[in-house]
Amino acid sequence: MKYGWKLLLIPIWALSIAGAVVIAGLSIGAISWVTFAVAAVVGLVLGIPAGIWNTRKIRREDPNWENGRYVPA
Repeated sequence: MKYGWKLLLIPIWALSIAGAVVIAGLSIGAISWVTFAVAAVVGLVLGIPAGIWNTRKIRREDPNWENGRYVPA
């Protein structure tokens, strides 16, 4: 499962950040397509590095993860 965690965590981070930006934009009254475009860009720019960081953090702290491979307990 080389890309499994990345394929799960990157979309979760990106969509969560984009959703928060959309909610913030709509709550201040910015009701247009620009709000959604800005949210998409911010979600991608912040979500991809956050997902990669989170994946590496999980692998670093997992006691059963050795040399890039999962070792069953």
